[in-house]
Amino acid sequence: MKRFLLNNFTIAFLLTLVSISIYSFDLPFLKLLELKAYDVKLTARGIRNVSDQVVIVAIDEKSLEQEGRWPWPRSKHAKIIDQLSASGAAVIGVDIFFPEPDVYVPFETLDKALAEQEIQGWDSAKTADWLRQVGDSDRLFAQSIIKSDRTVLGYLVIPKNKQGKANAERLNQKHLDLLDFSQYGLVHRTDKPEDKVRIPEIDEVSMSLSEFMEASNNAGFVHYLPDRDGVVRRIPLVMSYGGEYLFPPLSLQVLQEAQKTPLMVNIVPYGVDKVTFNKVEIPTTEFGEYFVNYYGPSYTFRHISATDVLAGRVPEKELKGKIILLGATAAATYDTKITPFDPLYPGVEAHATVIENILQNDYIQRPPWIGLLDISIMLASGIILGIISHFFKAIASGVLALMGIGMFLGLDFFLLKEKGLLIHTVYPVFTQLFVYTGVTIYRFAFEERKKRFVQDAFSQYLAPEVVQQVVDNPNLLKLGGDRRILTAFFTDVKGFSSIAESLTPKQLVELLNEFLTEMTDILMTHKGTVDKFEGDSIVAFFGAPLPYEDHAAKACLAALRMQNRLAEMREKWKEEERPELHMRIGINTGPMVVGNMGSAHRMDYTIMGDSVNLASRLEGVNKVYESTILISGFTYDFVKGILECRELDRIRVFGKDQPVAIYEVLCEKSKLDSVLQDAFTVYAEALSLYRKKQWQEAIGRFEECIEIKNGDGPSATFIKRCQLYQQIQKRGRRGSDKGNILPDDWDGVYTMQSK
Repeated sequence: MKRFLLNNFTIAFLLTLVSISIYSFDLPFLKLLELKAYDVKLTARGIRNVSDQVVIVAIDEKSLEQEGRWPWPRSKHAKIIDQLSASGAAVIGVDIFFPEPDVYVPFETLDKALAEQEIQGWDSAKTADWLRQVGDSDRLFAQSIIKSDRTVLGYLVIPKNKQGKANAERLNQKHLDLLDFSQYGLVHRTDKPEDKVRIPEIDEVSMSLSEFMEASNNAGFVHYLPDRDGVVRRIPLVMSYGGEYLFPPLSLQVLQEAQKTPLMVNIVPYGVDKVTFNKVEIPTTEFGEYFVNYYGPSYTFRHISATDVLAGRVPEKELKGKIILLGATAAATYDTKITPFDPLYPGVEAHATVIENILQNDYIQRPPWIGLLDISIMLASGIILGIISHFFKAIASGVLALMGIGMFLGLDFFLLKEKGLLIHTVYPVFTQLFVYTGVTIYRFAFEERKKRFVQDAFSQYLAPEVVQQVVDNPNLLKLGGDRRILTAFFTDVKGFSSIAESLTPKQLVELLNEFLTEMTDILMTHKGTVDKFEGDSIVAFFGAPLPYEDHAAKACLAALRMQNRLAEMREKWKEEERPELHMRIGINTGPMVVGNMGSAHRMDYTIMGDSVNLASRLEGVNKVYESTILISGFTYDFVKGILECRELDRIRVFGKDQPVAIYEVLCEKSKLDSVLQDAFTVYAEALSLYRKKQWQEAIGRFEECIEIKNGDGPSATFIKRCQLYQQIQKRGRRGSDKGNILPDDWDGVYTMQSK
């Protein structure tokens, strides 16, 4: 019973940790669900009342119907500014851009020109000059901005790595000069240049004509942060240029102008700490992002049609002392956004919402510590659910889990509605469902545990048909082992460390996975058992767990097939301009211990013994002889009837006294071509001369072998060795180095000095 409780709890705890890991990775699908859950919470909170301090003067459908199509001449905008200023508006924020000179000459201007020429007589030059003066609506608009002394213009920004607008320009010194008065007035910084504060960088701007910017009291950027579903839930309150210039948005600039209170931003090493306005702290994320606390769908704020302002039909009391935002809301102006409440929400109303939030101290925030609260909720709910699942059956546990989810959702909604705290909704719910499902599956599958354990234990290093036989005989998995005659198999990649240093981690993993997959498939096809992977190396063995007689032959045939397949892969990698891998293989047959070794809770099916160590040493000996597949004389005795092999040498491996004959595996029997057959006949003669200490004659024959088989590595190795022995003998005869004279009974065995 205690073990069962421990297992349930352990599984619940581990699944909870997995869930927390998923939370840290912020998977796109779950993130999208989280955003939708946020929308549901906002809409469930309902439509809320707003004050009458913020009024929107809208270029709406009614205005376009009565005043003409969009865009309007600047003279109309000038008149709107004049009317609003005369009515006593506290500030006028303009969410409309005027990047090009106005080329529109109203009909009333033409009528005046015609009347003038009837009175004074026609003079084409004077009339044209007069038209330029009275028709210069850009000049009129700039004059209206100056006279109002309370107009704040907006300018569009495009951050780095975002697609720009057709009329946008790279931010340059000209723009910085125009925006010099529009930066944050007070900046407190404790960061250093090396901190790399993560504030969005402005790359391009779309700005109204310079004469308008110079005429305005202030200017603020307009930029939204739509999430991947297109919904605008956040806007930036700080954007940077070069890490030195810090700019506020239109909404904050309008507030600053209305209350004549400077804005302050506090920058710390991890990012934006806070934005302060009139001694009120406005919460932001470390990136300077602000959660827009929407009050409802479009038209939640008071809208006044621009045509009514132009016609003087708006009572002064409705405008006096108000924060006025002038913007386009008609569908033809294409200035709408998607919000949690409305898919066609006027952009100007988003600015109004931010202003109202600040005036009412009404925020949605995720303080720096809120992430720890998310994780704590996930951890607590997962552990509690794991304990519950022990004491209650699956259905009862499910009911209690649903009750727990309901209680959490209630807490979640309360924190948002009453405290303005935004915690994650989806991840805690996901954790409870994930843990409940995982623990329940574990409980139902408990009876099949041993069978699944066997399958899991062998499926990664045995062929499927072999796995099934092991499953049918689970006694093979008992602790302990048997001593059998088996064939050990070791591989290593030549120069892999240098190759690894030249690749990125991703490229390295992809290359290694492709290589190991192909090689492992061949091993399994030949009934090999994969013992382990050690980086780029493979340790395997043949003849267990299921015994069969021809394990040495299967190991050698697998080695040949692996080298052939690797050659094919090198051609592919060469075309892809990827590194080409070369593999060395060492094989030995002999007595070794095989079986499950480890603890009662963790076992590895592996081999051990001197015969295993010899196979490992032979893999390394390939480096000395520049060969690719080396087998011991013990293995050769099993395969000499079916494989073409050549004896390379007799050696003593490092740390051992007993000499071992080593052979290079070439191909299957009778598949060796005549040229190579000649080369290896010469090699055998050269080896015989070498063992007779006839160094010069041996060198000649080894050189002849190299001529026949270009680049024969073993021959090159023996030439160097013969030359070395010649020098040793000469020094010995002169008496300078008698200790190094080869004895008369020298057996021709070469002793390895390292592993």
